[in-house]
Amino acid sequence: MKTPIPVTLRRATKRGQREASVERILESALSLMLTNGYHSTSVNEIAKKALLTKGAIYFHFSNKTAIVMALLDVIEKLIIGGLTERLLSAGPTNQDKLVAAIHGQGILAETKTKYLLLFTLLLLEFTGTKTSIEVRVKQIYDAFVLELERIVGAGKTSGEFNANVDASELAAVIMALQHGTLMEWYCRADKLSGPGLVRAARVILLNGILKPSIS
Repeated sequence: MKTPIPVTLRRATKRGQREASVERILESALSLMLTNGYHSTSVNEIAKKALLTKGAIYFHFSNKTAIVMALLDVIEKLIIGGLTERLLSAGPTNQDKLVAAIHGQGILAETKTKYLLLFTLLLLEFTGTKTSIEVRVKQIYDAFVLELERIVGAGKTSGEFNANVDASELAAVIMALQHGTLMEWYCRADKLSGPGLVRAARVILLNGILKPSIS
């Protein structure tokens, strides 16, 4: 006679299976959307790549938009949650905080490349569409930019940063440099060093924002 499996163990096993399925779905969607874009990626393709049935996809997600929203939840934790943690552990000056923010984004670009690249591609694909995906992407984007503007504004007030640098314009340049650097590295990964690009971007930004020292 077989020993019955405890209910709690069965529940834990099923929960683990569900979590594994969701992870496979998200990883498959991430990979396909990076290659084909959101609109050219079908639920059928996601199911095939995840080695699941289409019904299994719909068991976990109501539609393709829900899958993207789940990916954006991950991206928000990486970008906004990570930024909050980095700023809390940074030094006391605004320069320390700006360096931490820029360096942290560089680390994400190196370790979570696909997620940050998807974020960039979704910005391009959905800006101006007035869809729920555009709203979600812009919320994450605006929250990060707002924090950058706050740091730069505080640095100008304290005299750390060049007074000629506009906070909103600098935040825009930081974001543009991040997106451009990520795209360049992604397209020429065989020739470029991710950490090297991050260091170069940080030097360029800081040289442009720090208040010149008086000799």
